Amino acid sequence: METWKRDGSASALYMRFDKILRSAQGMAIWEDNTFILYDTGVCVVYDLKTRDAAPVASFPLGSYNDGQPTRDYLNHANHCMFGSLHYAGNPIPLLYVTVGTGIGADADGFYYRMSVENIVDTAERFRAETLQTVTYQPSEAVPAPWEAPCWGCPAFFVDNEANALYIFSARYRTKRGCVPEGERNAYIITRFDLPPLSAGPLVRLTAGDIRDQFSVESDVLFTQGGQLRDGVLYYTFGYPKGGYPVQVMAFDVRQKRLLWEAANMDEAFRGEEIECCDWYRGQLLCNTNGGSLYTLRFREEKGHG
Repeated sequence: METWKRDGSASALYMRFDKILRSAQGMAIWEDNTFILYDTGVCVVYDLKTRDAAPVASFPLGSYNDGQPTRDYLNHANHCMFGSLHYAGNPIPLLYVTVGTGIGADADGFYYRMSVENIVDTAERFRAETLQTVTYQPSEAVPAPWEAPCWGCPAFFVDNEANALYIFSARYRTKRGCVPEGERNAYIITRFDLPPLSAGPLVRLTAGDIRDQFSVESDVLFTQGGQLRDGVLYYTFGYPKGGYPVQVMAFDVRQKRLLWEAANMDEAFRGEEIECCDWYRGQLLCNTNGGSLYTLRFREEKGHG
């Protein structure tokens, strides 16, 4: 199957925003507002229409954690996305946040887990509550033809219409030196049924809950965050201080294949660390750790996957 290579050198600055904490991480967009998450789980809202750098509001997520009881549980808030499910008539849809930071697991599963957040916009302020936490427990043997969904750092994506939850991860850590000599890494996308909220405050998924899976061999390094929209999972990569180039990959989770990958973006990003991405008025925007939003623009180059 053919894959379209893309050149992202035309990507450009959309706006800058005032950071209220050191490390900006996940991002999701609802209407004209971008909700940017900071390390520990503080959420800050910015206006995309006015492009004002000053925050509209800030508040802690229900899953806020500054490292209790250990740093493994710190809410790094590396990735998030809005779904299409609204809770109790709330006009803001549920926000799905990948929380945790420790590479490992406790009795409930990997420290990286999904927090289902209900964000309410009151007349005075925003507030958030965690309605459910979903984990993956790696202790159970994975039956053929599936393989282990990840090595310990899953990112969670949801498709409410298809009642699907996806774990996106890799066979090995996505840093140099983590892949055994002679092998390539692979990105693994594993589908589960999306647990209903009625399943309770904590849902533990196991290998027996896997419904489908596919993998794509790739040496694109340093995973960041992404977005799932209309059956396509967009994911960002790169860390300029470590010499990892900025890149984006798009996966069709219905046809189970890589659609395209984009590179040649380092000059456009001027050494900034890409984080998460979402769509706004037909444009794919991404945020950076340093306090910027970029519009991703791609030129197609036909290649072979």
